[in-house]
Amino acid sequence: MAERIVGAFFFADKFLQLQASDAGAGHVLERLAGFGVNTIFTESETYDEAWIRLAHSLGLRWFGSIACFSDHGNRNKAVFEHPELWPVTATGRRRAPMEWYIGITPTYEEHAHRQLDLALRLAEVHSFDGLMLDFVRWPLHWELECRPGADPQHCSFDAHTIRQFEQFAQVSVPVQAVAGRASWILTNALEQWTDFKCAVITGFVREMVRRFRSVRPDLLTGLFVVPLAPAQRELLVGQRIADLAPLVHYVLPMAYHAILHRPASWVASTVGEIACAAPGKALPVLQVDSQEGPALGSDWGSPVAAEEWERIARDTLGVPGVRGCVAFTGTALEFDNRGEALRRLLQQNHMAE
Repeated sequence: MAERIVGAFFFADKFLQLQASDAGAGHVLERLAGFGVNTIFTESETYDEAWIRLAHSLGLRWFGSIACFSDHGNRNKAVFEHPELWPVTATGRRRAPMEWYIGITPTYEEHAHRQLDLALRLAEVHSFDGLMLDFVRWPLHWELECRPGADPQHCSFDAHTIRQFEQFAQVSVPVQAVAGRASWILTNALEQWTDFKCAVITGFVREMVRRFRSVRPDLLTGLFVVPLAPAQRELLVGQRIADLAPLVHYVLPMAYHAILHRPASWVASTVGEIACAAPGKALPVLQVDSQEGPALGSDWGSPVAAEEWERIARDTLGVPGVRGCVAFTGTALEFDNRGEALRRLLQQNHMAE
């Protein structure tokens, strides 16, 4: 059986404030290893190879990731400089910014190729153990738009995307106004629209993984997926797990219960659905706490008690077929002895095996 992944996700700008050569850097990684963490997850367009080497020297793996169809790390510069990338909603208007997020329409080949080139360059330059794909979806700020009672926005109904859809589905949308086009599609061609959105994302992931294998056949791959019911996930963000899972090593459901205003019991059931859809590949990302959100300009939901975090981790690790878990965030493992709780659970889980 492959080794279980016990990950800790860090926002690069927070985690890498230290230089890898500083004594404190080694202490941070050693603390994580003491909690049972064996893999560092982070996301950026640039990486310090010294950090990766330091992690390796302490027996930790390093999984990088890139934001495929979002430019929030650059304050959404891409859509301001290239407005054609700005998602268009069913109202016919540009998608309004929500917190830090706008998103990028994934049908524009030039942007997609830039992201493919970026990921390949990172894989060639750095000694990553894995490279994950994040924001590999159609635009949706699901953390807010998929809370109970919210009304998620469908995207994108720009002319370029509609032309691609018509060619894919072999249909002619008989309306010119954007809002009318959107209404016609969502009323008369919903299944074809869903299939089209899924094909765009699957095609991008397939090409990304093909490129990785051409230069780094040893590189582990994965993708972050939105924790929605399958039909809603496919329609809103184009992530069809049955098509995506065979392409990668890991499927990472972002089971952030507090952010989504869901009860703790929701996590295991959500993870279980992914574990069934992607046998042997489910690697859930679990929300450890919510207090870091406001400093990042985000609403991360109600406080998460230490006991609640421990219960979620225990229940999730008990779901058949999961490959481990990833703490979101690794920083929060230092709050209220949550890292120690994780260590105890891992020990108990190991003894039970």
